[in-house]
Amino acid sequence: MTSAGTSVAEFFARFPDEQACLTHVFETRFGNHSPCLYCGVVGGWTQIKGTKKYLHRCRRHVSVLEGTAFYRSNLSLMAWFYALLLFANSSTGMRSSYLRRHLGIGVKSAHRMGNVIRTHMAAFEPHRMVGGPDKIVHIDEAIMRHVVGGVRQTPHIVMGMACEHEVLTGILPDRTLTTVTAAIAKHVRPGSVLVTDCHLAYSGLKRDGWEHIPVNHSRAFHNFAGMTNNPIEAYWSVLKRTLRLYGKVAPDNLWRFLAEIQFRYNRRKSKNSLFLELVSAFPLIAPEQVESQERNFNWSNFQ
Repeated sequence: MTSAGTSVAEFFARFPDEQACLTHVFETRFGNHSPCLYCGVVGGWTQIKGTKKYLHRCRRHVSVLEGTAFYRSNLSLMAWFYALLLFANSSTGMRSSYLRRHLGIGVKSAHRMGNVIRTHMAAFEPHRMVGGPDKIVHIDEAIMRHVVGGVRQTPHIVMGMACEHEVLTGILPDRTLTTVTAAIAKHVRPGSVLVTDCHLAYSGLKRDGWEHIPVNHSRAFHNFAGMTNNPIEAYWSVLKRTLRLYGKVAPDNLWRFLAEIQFRYNRRKSKNSLFLELVSAFPLIAPEQVESQERNFNWSNFQ
C-alpha cells in the first residue's frame, strides 16, 4: 500500500485534546456552513459549558455526537480519533486485541469500537456501478473460509469486480447462474467488457448481451491473447491475507470487514491521508443507515 498517512506527531498537533476533537466534529457537521435545524439561520452557535452540546441563538441546542459513531460512548473522543488513525495507517487491518492493549480499554469495548469504525468506513464506500462502454471489468468469486458461525466454519462466497484500479465486492448466497448474472446486471454498467474464468455461472453472459472474454485457468492464467484476470486476483490475495490475520470473522460482521478492506484497497495509490478522509465527514450510523450500508455489501437480494 502506498497511500499517504498521518503521523502521530501530526495527529497530536491537530487534535491535542478532547475539546479539539469535539470542535472538529461540530465544525464538520454544523459550523458556519450549515443552517440551524430549527430556525434555518447559519452560524450563531455557542458551546454549552461542560457538555458536548451547542446552543444556537434561537435558544435551541444540538448534540454534536448524536447519530455518529461516537454517540453515547463511554470512551473519549481522543480514543476514537486515535483508533481511526490506527485503522487508516494500517495496511493489514486492526485486531481488537491490539486496540485493547494500545488504548487500555476492555475486550468488549475494543470489539465494538472495531465494528463501529468499520461501519463508519463503509459509509465512504457507497453503492455504485462499475465499468461503462468499452471498459474492461474483471469479475471473479472467491470462498472465504475464515467466517465462523457457532462452532463450525462456514465458507462464504464473495464476488469481486475490478475496473480502473478499483474494486467492488459483495456477499453472494450461491454461485448459480441466476445469482451471478443478477449481481452483474445490478453492479456493472451496460456496454462493459467482462473478463471472467470459465465457471458455468458465466456461461449465459453472451446470451444476455454482454461482451464476454473467458479465461480458461485450467490451461493458463491468460487466454493466449494477452487478457488475464489478474486485477481481481490481486485483490483476493489482499482480502484473504487480511482475513487470515483477523482470525475468525462472524457471518454478521463479514460485510464490515469487506467494507474496511475495500476502503483501504481503493485508496492504495491515493496521495491524500486516509485518516483525514475518515474525519472529513461523520455519516449517521442509525439502524436504517446501517441496513442500507449492509445491503451495499450483501448481494443476496437483488430487488
